[in-house]
Amino acid sequence: ADKASQEIKALLRRLDPEKTSHKDRIRRLTKFKNFVSGEAGDVPEFYDDDIPLLLLGSAVPAALLGDDTDILGENVIGLLQAAGSPSVEHDQTLKRSARHAMSLLKYLLCDFVEDGDEPSEDLNLFANCFCSLPLDRYQFMSLDLHLVGDERGGAKDDACSIMVLLLLNHMQEDGETPSPLSKEDLLMDQIAVEAFEEWVKPNTTKEQRKKMKETAKSRAEALTEADDDIENEYVESDGEESDFDDEDGAFAEIRKKRKADKKAVMDAVHSGDMSKRRGPALRWEDSQLYKEQQARIAAHQKMQEQEGGGFHDTVTDNLRLAQEMAEREEEKSKILRKDPLGLQGNDFDLRTLEKEQVEHLEQGLLEFQEEIRKGEAGGEDNNVLRAKKESLESILDGIVGVGGTSGGLSGTGHSVLPTEAQFDPILFLTLVHRGASYDELLGSMNRLSTDIQNQNLQLQNMVRENFALFLRCADGIDTFNETTLSQAGPGLVDRLNRQDALAESCAHQAKKSFKPLLDNANEVRKVQSALAVLQRVAPMLQAPYLMRQHVENGRFSSALKAYRRVLVIDEHCNIELLNHVKDQAAECAREARRELEGRLAQDKTVVQALIDAIRDLGELLELDIPHDPRESEKVANARFKVPNMKSVGVFSIGGILVNIRDHPPALACMLLQAAHFTHLVTTTIEEADNTTIRIFEGESLSSQKLDGEKKDADKPEPAPKKTTSNNQWKYDVLEARSIATIKAVEVISQWLPRLLQVARAAHEDEKRRAARVSKRNATAVVSTLSPYEVLITNVAPSISRVVEHAAFCGLGSAPRGSGMEIKMTFGKRSPEKLRALLKSPLPPSQSSRVGKELADMVKVLGDSSGIVNELRPADAPGAAQKVSPLDACKTLGDQSVMTIERRRCIYAFDICARGCSSRATGSGKFDAEALLTCLKTLSEELTRPDQCASEVEKGCELVIRKCCDGLASYVRDRGDAARLSAVAECADVLLNRMADVVREVGNLTNNADTVEEVMMEDIMGLEGAMFDDFLGSLRFNVTSCCRMGWLDVKSESKAAANDSPSMGFPPYLSASLLAIVRCRAQVEQALGDKIRRSEGVAYQHIAMATVAEAVAEGICEEIVQRKTKLRVRQADRLANELQFLLNTLKRYLKRETVKQVDSTRAMLVSKSGQASAPEGLAALEELERLGRVYVLCLGE
Repeated sequence: ADKASQEIKALLRRLDPEKTSHKDRIRRLTKFKNFVSGEAGDVPEFYDDDIPLLLLGSAVPAALLGDDTDILGENVIGLLQAAGSPSVEHDQTLKRSARHAMSLLKYLLCDFVEDGDEPSEDLNLFANCFCSLPLDRYQFMSLDLHLVGDERGGAKDDACSIMVLLLLNHMQEDGETPSPLSKEDLLMDQIAVEAFEEWVKPNTTKEQRKKMKETAKSRAEALTEADDDIENEYVESDGEESDFDDEDGAFAEIRKKRKADKKAVMDAVHSGDMSKRRGPALRWEDSQLYKEQQARIAAHQKMQEQEGGGFHDTVTDNLRLAQEMAEREEEKSKILRKDPLGLQGNDFDLRTLEKEQVEHLEQGLLEFQEEIRKGEAGGEDNNVLRAKKESLESILDGIVGVGGTSGGLSGTGHSVLPTEAQFDPILFLTLVHRGASYDELLGSMNRLSTDIQNQNLQLQNMVRENFALFLRCADGIDTFNETTLSQAGPGLVDRLNRQDALAESCAHQAKKSFKPLLDNANEVRKVQSALAVLQRVAPMLQAPYLMRQHVENGRFSSALKAYRRVLVIDEHCNIELLNHVKDQAAECAREARRELEGRLAQDKTVVQALIDAIRDLGELLELDIPHDPRESEKVANARFKVPNMKSVGVFSIGGILVNIRDHPPALACMLLQAAHFTHLVTTTIEEADNTTIRIFEGESLSSQKLDGEKKDADKPEPAPKKTTSNNQWKYDVLEARSIATIKAVEVISQWLPRLLQVARAAHEDEKRRAARVSKRNATAVVSTLSPYEVLITNVAPSISRVVEHAAFCGLGSAPRGSGMEIKMTFGKRSPEKLRALLKSPLPPSQSSRVGKELADMVKVLGDSSGIVNELRPADAPGAAQKVSPLDACKTLGDQSVMTIERRRCIYAFDICARGCSSRATGSGKFDAEALLTCLKTLSEELTRPDQCASEVEKGCELVIRKCCDGLASYVRDRGDAARLSAVAECADVLLNRMADVVREVGNLTNNADTVEEVMMEDIMGLEGAMFDDFLGSLRFNVTSCCRMGWLDVKSESKAAANDSPSMGFPPYLSASLLAIVRCRAQVEQALGDKIRRSEGVAYQHIAMATVAEAVAEGICEEIVQRKTKLRVRQADRLANELQFLLNTLKRYLKRETVKQVDSTRAMLVSKSGQASAPEGLAALEELERLGRVYVLCLGE
């Protein structure tokens, strides 16, 4: 609600057309509508007392204003007056802003919905207050002009909507009792009434029109009853006069006076002098106040006539006449006692002050002296009080000197009464309003001006109303002159002389009476003129205060704008106030210059703030600030010191002195920032040196604050702690080196772009200054120092130092044969062990972290090198070759990154090779996934993979070779299962993993085919050796299954020899086929259906073919060895068994093996002497029946 009150007051101050522009009024109306509608936030809440203030402004009853100092003393208009503001340039039209004010009023009355409520037919708080206003307040809106078609400022629809709301809901001031109105009460023009009736038909409902007719009828009845009451009261007045004599005298006179006024009005009405009109008065002649005034004048004239006749009607008339004369004298006395400016209370008596002028002056002088004495006792010197005291003394001396004695008007010749000819305004203000503020005097002057204007308006109205009487008087004077001039004789001359004397006396009395008013009017015009002058120069007088505020808040651009206002004051100005303002503004400008110089010398300020400070300082220097000889003394005695400032404009940073005022702002800023950078580089290197020495002396790294935090000065430093491990200090030193590298890279990454941005700003400023100088004087020298020279002389050496420091901390020393030169930036005087550790390479993890930081540093150097070339003048050394002074630093950074990344590759592949070898030796696993992960990691981390191609190739070959050696070691003491497992690992790598490995290698090097060939050769060599050993072992084991020992058994009888040695399936065939089945199961379990890369055939097929051939060859060899001992029956049986074996293993046997089996079978057939007989077929079928299980196991 407080926010709503503030918005209402802000709106009221912007509605007066005489004080604001059209755009200001429209902007404020729109802003208030957005505030009320909740577009800028939530819908606000309003106090009930704020609504009448919003609608009526200063016309609101004084009781609602209370002690509101924001509105008291101001003549503000409300929303109703703003909606009816007439145009000055166009007759019978409104201001253009009146339409927007009427639109806002319509929104508040008809469309506003409070927060949390739903739209309803009940009146909102604005409409409730609006409908409870007195009838005359609605005339402020000028509804007639809105309805007659004023396209410039009229708002017909909004005005008609408000009229409908008012006609339907008007109430008395209590807000509850209905008070019907008619459209004639609101509209004076018949054309406007017709326009409203035309609008009502299509825009209102039938119920609304019906209700408006009823209210109009009720209004007419109420006016008729009021007229009847007046007439009845007039008729009954004759019988009531006797009652006044019985009542108390004061009350009886009051009632009788009111009754007499009403009676005079009714007499005028009945006599025809005054017309009876219903509704509100539209002219002064029709108002009730005018009627009462005319009635009192008529009664007074009647009493004067009776007094001139020497008699009165009654004793009561004599008493009433005496009482009225006493009242007039009392009113006159009150007027003489009152303060004309209205600032003193009712108890104030100006005539008493007139008699005691000197006493009051002396009392005021004593008060001033007492206040000055108290201020001096407290250590304060109030110049304002001294000036007031001196002014009062001068007034007192002048009064006493003129009068000779102290006293009132007879003694001094001066008066404080405005009605006296000797009225002195200075004396009046000194005695009566010595403690009044400027705002109070201004408000009282505005009220006095309003009163004077009202008097003038009343005089104009009097002349306008009685113009016919003036004409008649003029005609009478002319007639009198014609008549009197035609007469002759002394009588005419005497009359003319008496008239001249009378005219002179009238003129003298008029001058005597009106001189104080004229003097007061002159003084008022002087004060108004002085106020106007002060208002015009107010921005200039406020400039020092505004500048100080802007400087304290860092708004230097605004401070410069304020200072430019003061520069219009001429150097030869004789006005002390303006000279003082100019001096104060110059002091603020010097303070702003020191603040800007201090900001340029700070190392924590962001770059954009530095550039803004350079711009503001340059503009400030162009304004030619006057020099203050005591500026150094003021700076030395100031409470708040600017950091790093030694004297005015001189700053010391790390032992480097820079005088800002010897250079342009941009170049001075560059010198200061370069000094900060140099100091920071030196501090970083010294900190790394101190850290390593303290670690070597026994202090652990964790006890030191390597992140740059300051130690607590109140706490003593802890004693160095000896580490428990003899080698812990080495790890701490290596960690300190990595941290120092990161810090050095941070210095480069943060400060080099910062310096180049400042340098670019200085370069642009240099070109602008050169252009200005060339326009003024072609032979003038622009500057003795350029931004590029500052980069070469002040910045480049520090950049080289910090890059060398980062390279030394990250590498330690250059690799052999690399051609690099790594300078030792610290630790040259350290012990031998510490120097050796400082020159050693970093461990893999720290080296990887440092490598990323150095790569970022090189990127920053590369980007900055191009910017430095842009800043190079055309005539500078190396400009033709476009060689940047940062190229050497960039080259050193590139070499450092390459060395670290190569070491990174070597470390990574070495760790990978060790891990893979360990896993291959221990568990027989060929861990190609580890190699693939290593390659992916390097592909993501390396910034220059093309420079590390050789290390990548050798590393991959090393890992594969270590894996192969590990698998060979794993198989060495194990059997066929281990060999087959090794073959399976190699086959899996060749088929599934090698493609991914080669692809990653291709991302890191251009020689992926050669690397693939070498790796495949190693893997396939191991796989071939392992698989060949496995197949050889199979051949050897199968040979024992082919023995035919039953052929060597001798038969004891002939009958036994003719029979078969066994009626079941042959044992040697069973053992051989079982061996083949076991081989198949073993290979299938280990390798599955994998294809051998070298032959393109499945490992299972190769193994079964090898075993099958070994079985066939072994059986054939056994038969051949015993062919001389075979009998016919045995030969026949073996022939059938060979045929069964051939049929079962034919698809696994080579052609040579099949021929060998066929030749052996043919030999057996010839031995037995039988061809293909039914017995042979039956035996073969029997074998197939008995060996069906083996056949099924050997099938697909």
